Amino acid sequence: MLSHVSWSDTENGLLFNVDGRDVDIAGIVKDKWRVSQKKCHAVKELDSTDPQFQTIKTLVQAYSPPHSAAIRTMYAWRSGSWAVAEVEFESLLPAVVPIKTLDTHAAVVGEAIWSGMTLPWKAGPFIRAYIAHKSDDLPEALLACFELQTVSFK
Repeated sequence: MLSHVSWSDTENGLLFNVDGRDVDIAGIVKDKWRVSQKKCHAVKELDSTDPQFQTIKTLVQAYSPPHSAAIRTMYAWRSGSWAVAEVEFESLLPAVVPIKTLDTHAAVVGEAIWSGMTLPWKAGPFIRAYIAHKSDDLPEALLACFELQTVSFK
């Protein structure tokens, strides 16, 4: 049995390895804990018909043109004046995009954008840790309550 199981020490932490397949046990545990502890009454998932969804979509499309204009799939959540968008593009890597001051001078928080895949790491905890490190103003509830939904991050 022990010949099928091992640990790998990588620059991003430990990975559990089962028959050559890496498993992010710490990420799985962190995500289960987050789900059990989250309080999302202040977070709203925005529908694609919501004007704020359209504002977020326009900001994302304008951030890195021309390729950012071609959005395949987008989900958005809001808490207070902040939002987070999960986006799949036609020709760019998938991204999670924080947006601040949504009600006044909405702006993408460029230094906190996550772009790319996360494998072998569990996407949610990995991306949340990155965004939290890069944007300490983002509401904790928003960080805990957006649920990754695109195929890229499942």
